[in-house]
Amino acid sequence: MVATTADALVIGGGLAGIVTAIELLEHGKRVVLVDRAEREIFGGQAREALGGMTYTGTPQQARAGIKDSADLAYEDWIRYGMFNDEDVWPKAWARAYVDHCVEDIYFWLRGRGLRFLPIITWGERGMTEVGNSVARYHLLWGGGYTLALRMIEQLKPHEDRLTLLFNRNVQGLTQIGDSVTGCYGVIEPDDEEFEIKAETTIVATGGVGGDLSLVRKLWPEEWGQPPETLLTGAHKFSDGKMHQQVRDIGGNVTHLSRMWNYATGFHHPQPRKPNHGLALLPPRSAIWVDYQGKRIGPEPLMGAFDTRWTCERVSQQPHGYSWSILNRKVVEKELMISGSEHNPALRDRKLFTFLKENLLGNKRVFNYLANEVADAVTANTPEELAAKMNQVSGKNDVDAAALRSTIEAYDAEIELGPELTTDKQIKRIKILREWKGDRPKVCNFQKIGDPGAGPLMAIRQFILCRKSLGGIQTDLDGRVLKADGTAIEGLYAVGEASGFGGGGSNGVRSLEGTFLAGCILTGRFTGRAIGKAG
Repeated sequence: MVATTADALVIGGGLAGIVTAIELLEHGKRVVLVDRAEREIFGGQAREALGGMTYTGTPQQARAGIKDSADLAYEDWIRYGMFNDEDVWPKAWARAYVDHCVEDIYFWLRGRGLRFLPIITWGERGMTEVGNSVARYHLLWGGGYTLALRMIEQLKPHEDRLTLLFNRNVQGLTQIGDSVTGCYGVIEPDDEEFEIKAETTIVATGGVGGDLSLVRKLWPEEWGQPPETLLTGAHKFSDGKMHQQVRDIGGNVTHLSRMWNYATGFHHPQPRKPNHGLALLPPRSAIWVDYQGKRIGPEPLMGAFDTRWTCERVSQQPHGYSWSILNRKVVEKELMISGSEHNPALRDRKLFTFLKENLLGNKRVFNYLANEVADAVTANTPEELAAKMNQVSGKNDVDAAALRSTIEAYDAEIELGPELTTDKQIKRIKILREWKGDRPKVCNFQKIGDPGAGPLMAIRQFILCRKSLGGIQTDLDGRVLKADGTAIEGLYAVGEASGFGGGGSNGVRSLEGTFLAGCILTGRFTGRAIGKAG
């Protein structure tokens, strides 16, 4: 048995856990941070994130002429999140986010040497109701990878009071009476037992998206049955085991069936875990079609307006997958693959390459999809494309005539123009192009069948499980609460494990960009509360 003691124990080495540790160390605490993963991937899922964060009232917004406020953001947040009357703590954390995101996240990161791009994009505008009423999505220069590494660097000045332990599989929480006093588990792969004793224990182990069997059990009822194929973009150890351990000792775990998934997942060509997927940041000019090559409707699917709704619609399709139909020009102009891994110019902060790819077209992404991704095919005609789509699926579901008709009907609406067309996707493209932050990444009403923009491309898309919107219920000090509202002595939760605060601060759906930032906010609030308590 390997035994360790500390003032505070942080379980989980992702962004939320690291930020919590930083706060604790800066308050003079002795900290032990344990992570089940190996040291080489210290930093968790943040290392792979694109790096976008939602803020309200930043200098970038002011320079762009965006009139925003915490009250407006909160109004958007509560309306779009569809909260219920029982969501007292989730709404309290939502209010804390909009009130403190600039000072406690934006400027805190800037004070530690990080910067954001000057261009602000407009995510989650809402499909049938307003989401973000103004542009708020700020992209971190260097992406999530640089963010994770910079936060790890912040630990180094405190190494005399910090113990980092990797390959630790926590299997239970220890208690004296009703108070949590640490944890126990095994060191992998040799299964040597360990125990850690601490005055306070903070759970920072992420959500449940890494366990697809659990995701299927929690699948939202209104989405229908889970699709035959699900992919995951969550951390491999985001498996919900700590949620159960907290529940076992009386902690209140809420809203785990609320998920933030993406309907644009495809199989990773070099998977590092089972069912490993990547997600497209969906091109707005692509036609979103079903397994037969027919456009999904009557409301056309379109990315970055209502992410949850697109997941619901795709889940309800036969076989639970879809296709994006587009061409080379649309790919090079509009398409991004989410995450630091596939945006090396952003990750490595190579400004010239980043500007070139975003302003002149990203040939690297087109070549990657065309040559390495099994779910993507290219062709010169709809008939050839349909045949290749059928080869990918192993079935003859896509009818060539129907696919040609789909493309030609869309292109005919493009020909009419945004003022005369009745096509809602084209009208939304017009709205997108009116915002200067989005215009550079949206084609100027591009026909799919345009011979000069070819070849055609089809990308098969599955639901990709990413984040849990629910989690362990906490108050604004990060204390884990029981169902009766009282706190469990000595136990806290942060980040995705806490549903980004309160057991579900986003509600049913997010304004996007609140996840990395939510990890930082909950980590800072909780670390400060513990530190100030003595």
